[in-house]
Amino acid sequence: MFGECYHNATMLQKENQKIYQDIRAKGGRITGARKEIVRLLSDSGCLLSGQEIATGLKKAKLRPNRSTLYREFVYLTKKHIVKKETIAGVDYYEIPDSHHHHLICLNCNSIKKIDPHCRLNKEEAKIASDNKFNVLGHSLEFYGYCHNCRKEE
Repeated sequence: MFGECYHNATMLQKENQKIYQDIRAKGGRITGARKEIVRLLSDSGCLLSGQEIATGLKKAKLRPNRSTLYREFVYLTKKHIVKKETIAGVDYYEIPDSHHHHLICLNCNSIKKIDPHCRLNKEEAKIASDNKFNVLGHSLEFYGYCHNCRKEE
């Protein structure tokens, strides 16, 4: 799993409890699969593919079928509990804890979270103003080769 971002276990539990409260406040239930998806994403701290989440659910002895898993992703993204990013045709998910961008290796497909202080906020405001558009956010990914893959060249 991609894991450039680590959290303290107590902090993760508190964050997960807030997420569960948010799900309940939005009319949702805390199912076993939903709870495990939140845990997997919280533990990762960064993007996980749908396949990586499905593998994590199997390790936790949960085996939702594909349509159930799809419905969970749709529900969690629609309610803004989880953020979905499509990178190179693959859907990735993460808990939207803070605004950041990603470095994506084109060789090994590793993803690293970067830049907690976005320099594009002023540009975003200008784009919104110039186009009379209500911008809710933006996404930016940098593609290239990670340190390990560059060594192999």
